[in-house]
Amino acid sequence: MARSVSPFDGASLTERMDAHNPFVAGPFRYEIKRRGERIVHRESADDAKGNPLFAHEAAVDFAVGSGRRGRSYLINDDGFLFMSPITWYPQKDQGLWDLSPGYERGNAHFTRAIVPECLFCHANRAEPIEHTTHRYQQPIFQGYGIGCERCHGPGELHAARRRQREEVVGIDRSIVNPRHLEHALREAICQQCHLQGEERVLRRGRETFDFRPGLPLHEFVVDFVKPEKYQTDPKFVGTVEQMYASRCFQESAGEQKMGCISCHDPHAVPAPVQRRTYYRERCQACHAERGCSVPEPSRLKDNANNCVACHMPPTGSEVNHTSITDHRIVRRAAATEKGSSSWPIVDEMPLVPFHPPGSAPEAEGQRDLGVALMLLADRQPPDSARPLARRALPLLDAALRRDADDLPTQERRADALWTHGRFDDALAAYQAVLDKAPGREYTLNRATTLALRLKRLELAETYARRALEVNPRRAQSHYDLAAVYAQQGDWSQALSVCRGALEHNPASLSGRSLLIVCYLRLRDRPRADAEFETFLQLHPPDKRDAAKAWFAQQVK
Repeated sequence: MARSVSPFDGASLTERMDAHNPFVAGPFRYEIKRRGERIVHRESADDAKGNPLFAHEAAVDFAVGSGRRGRSYLINDDGFLFMSPITWYPQKDQGLWDLSPGYERGNAHFTRAIVPECLFCHANRAEPIEHTTHRYQQPIFQGYGIGCERCHGPGELHAARRRQREEVVGIDRSIVNPRHLEHALREAICQQCHLQGEERVLRRGRETFDFRPGLPLHEFVVDFVKPEKYQTDPKFVGTVEQMYASRCFQESAGEQKMGCISCHDPHAVPAPVQRRTYYRERCQACHAERGCSVPEPSRLKDNANNCVACHMPPTGSEVNHTSITDHRIVRRAAATEKGSSSWPIVDEMPLVPFHPPGSAPEAEGQRDLGVALMLLADRQPPDSARPLARRALPLLDAALRRDADDLPTQERRADALWTHGRFDDALAAYQAVLDKAPGREYTLNRATTLALRLKRLELAETYARRALEVNPRRAQSHYDLAAVYAQQGDWSQALSVCRGALEHNPASLSGRSLLIVCYLRLRDRPRADAEFETFLQLHPPDKRDAAKAWFAQQVK
């Protein structure tokens, strides 16, 4: 945990520069280079003859991860944090460079914003600038890796008493020792980062870094998970849910109630040569009297008497080149398959709170559920999103009757109205948020997109310009402004803004398609043709016929 994030430059590079460097992913080429004392990540693309189409690069400032399973990299652009598309994976042979987690499903290039929820689990502390999505007070990190206070609480009083050499009788109450907490509060310390359900919702009035050890986690966040019968997919961060589903957890009780520190020492990781013995001893702490039913000679022959090898086998993961250990502690490996993977189901509630329903007032719980449903809806196709919005809207309406100043709920209500097809109502709801917080970045971005869709061009231009004042690094806001000018017929201005937008994300297909249209409307066919060739090469081969058909339609 102390190595969860760190400053990164050429001097701190431990990864192999020659391992799968450069590498190709789709039409893009990725390269890691030294430039003076900095490490630069580069994305480029060439045409069919090998001529360069574009190159985009950035010096990386921070490394995320200890390097045991992988390291990803962050770019600090005046306090705006972005993720590099390149990650180091040490698991295969001697390691390799490849696309960052999730990028094989949707390549965000250099535009992926690092929001506070990401930093909460990967850094000791950061101070987000209010109403922005991914800008932070500088220096960004107050301590890099996860520090002592994230598990033991504020240490000022403890340190002061130690300096004064005060005698301690019994339990030292000046600092949190998780071993002295009741089970739920002890587990909350681990769960603040290791509980990763489908959606995590900040409680009303809370901020990302508010949680303090020794307090109930559910007073700060609510984690929503799939109903049990749908929990079948292997998740890189699903170990808490898996442990709770295990027979070991469910049948243990009292002082022997199983928890994370029953098996894991948060201060140390056993050396590879010690792991088999170390974890076997953890198992035998509960299973010494009734041991394994497999004869010891067979166990020694099959897996060197390794409990984990049989009962916690590695599973797949949604993260490339990685796997997780099955924390359901199955009796036999075949027992890992269960339930149905079809989710969400239209007529069923898709989310349930991980913590028991009585852990929060019912009204607040309904508010959190409404927010969670809309967070889930944002990741679904329209046919699945609309039923979620129908469930969420009355919950959000009721929450706002209790607290009209709850801005996250107001935003999600606006999202629900939009998903319902009530576009004018949604735009008015976004404006209501902006009346209270004029620089709220998420709302400005959503309002811009919706105003464009409704052809409220003057309003869309106002929103887009305000969004760019808050975040001039967001490529999509530049494209939105270019789209406003295009719809107004101001093709020269649209062209100028679109060119500027490509400096932030030259791989954007939507941006390049708008650039082509601008050239065509300005009767500059040679540049339109040249830009189309770039546009075509950036498509996967199976999408190029559709791109050609689109271009033929534009030139008619």
